[in-house]
Amino acid sequence: MVLAELLSSPTLPRALVLGVFGGAGLILTMIYSRRGPLIYPVYGALLAALALLLARDPFAAYGVRFAAAFGGFFVATAMAYVAASIRRGREVERIRREGRPMVGGRVTPLGHLWRLGLVMAVGAVVCAGVAFVTA
Repeated sequence: MVLAELLSSPTLPRALVLGVFGGAGLILTMIYSRRGPLIYPVYGALLAALALLLARDPFAAYGVRFAAAFGGFFVATAMAYVAASIRRGREVERIRREGRPMVGGRVTPLGHLWRLGLVMAVGAVVCAGVAFVTA
């Protein structure tokens, strides 16, 4: 029932578009800032925009709200993770060309898995809160 409502509602595509804009904001923050905690206001703005979007549909079920919020969060985070991986690869290549020693090693697939799992767990908790507040 929730899946049918989710697929027929315009909330999910709109949340995914907000996720793309949030991902662009996260990428720009990573590129133009050296201060790591500046990523949090961008995530906060993304979650606030998702909350405003979800509040527009007062009759949506909680599951639909959660899935839409988590979908937007996931898209933004995935974009940022891919951009960070590309940037790290370029930086490693530049360091190797210069002949400087590497400080950190490669991230293993298990390392990627637990990082993404942790971020998605935190995102699920936060998106549950967003869905609850907008109900």
